[in-house]
Amino acid sequence: MSDRASWEKLEPAVTVLAPRDAGALADFLESTRGFAGEPFAPARRAAIEALSEAFLAEPRLRQDPASVAVAYWMRRASIARLEAEWRRRVEADPGTVRVPAGRVLHLAPANVDTLFLYSWALSFLCGNANIVRLSQERDPRVDAMLESIRALASRDPELRGQNRFVSYAHDAEVTAALSAWCSHRVIWGGDETVAAVRPLALPSHASERVFGSKFSYSVFHAARWLAAPPDERALAASGFFNDLFWFDQMACSSPHLLFWVGPERDTAAAIDLFETALQAEADRRGYTTAAPTAVHRRAFAFDLAAETDVEVNLAHRGFVGVRVRDARGLARSICGGGLLRHYRLERLDELESFAAEQDQTLTHFGFTSDELRSLAARVGARGVDRIVPVGEALAFDVVWDGFDLLDDFTRCVRVR
Repeated sequence: MSDRASWEKLEPAVTVLAPRDAGALADFLESTRGFAGEPFAPARRAAIEALSEAFLAEPRLRQDPASVAVAYWMRRASIARLEAEWRRRVEADPGTVRVPAGRVLHLAPANVDTLFLYSWALSFLCGNANIVRLSQERDPRVDAMLESIRALASRDPELRGQNRFVSYAHDAEVTAALSAWCSHRVIWGGDETVAAVRPLALPSHASERVFGSKFSYSVFHAARWLAAPPDERALAASGFFNDLFWFDQMACSSPHLLFWVGPERDTAAAIDLFETALQAEADRRGYTTAAPTAVHRRAFAFDLAAETDVEVNLAHRGFVGVRVRDARGLARSICGGGLLRHYRLERLDELESFAAEQDQTLTHFGFTSDELRSLAARVGARGVDRIVPVGEALAFDVVWDGFDLLDDFTRCVRVR
């Protein structure tokens, strides 16, 4: 069976969410074969900037911090910085011409529902044609984003002609047919998604990047937290709230463990101050926990107490704090919904023995640049991908999980 016949056969199973009245999916797949756009072309930059403005003008998105964050990442100044980075790479190697990867299939995660936009926008800016597969169970804010994309695509031929946002049930046959079209596949999802999709064949020339399940945590300098002015602690608590609750602590980069470096007396006092500041931030924002989430995290904490030496603090309405005294309580299990485990270290370099291949983001407070770079050399070699300040766990970067997406979405043609 030809590729087109395969696409036409599977087309009824696929819903094209955007653009509106896009026509047959098989026509799009065929028309984009051999496609080559221009990286950071003016029309593509303008489309992303217009989408940013549309998101910020949409009341449903303007009230959601994660949606505002993606809109700001897509604004003109941010895109200009991305383009400048691109130009630096091009100029640094005149013997290489960077061209688009060609056709990119993005399989987006359900737990971080704005991530598809970062992946797609960067690939689009790099000059690629794109198919983005979204979950059939979408948050209303994703539907609001799709409405803005449809509206813009109706008057933007570049956006309309080179992109399809689709949805379909978990169907290996459909994914296999779309994989046969692409020259680069990006799997954003947990290990189960990766295991299900990875065996599906790609064309022999195609490449792939997978982002499986990850685990993240924080490290605080206890004495420096205690010494910090109240406004600095409040600002850090506000950032930590974002890291924790934008996606209900289920994003791969959201912290689940808090390591406190220092003597026991400092650590105990620092944790008290930290939890007080975090609850004050939750109160300031009017955050309340859904009843099923509150029950789940309490049950998780009680299970920990039954298995290892911990002290569970149920005094806070917005989260549960668990002080772990036994390293067995540091297992990389995920509860979500505001379950925090605290653990004391004598020295920062003790984190090296904990770091592992599945670790992604380490957020920090109170350490110098030299201390962090020294730590990065040790824990990075064991698996940690990112070390960023508290409050930036969810900030998207072109280098993600240790891989450079500007490189992934382009190819290098050597000219000698």
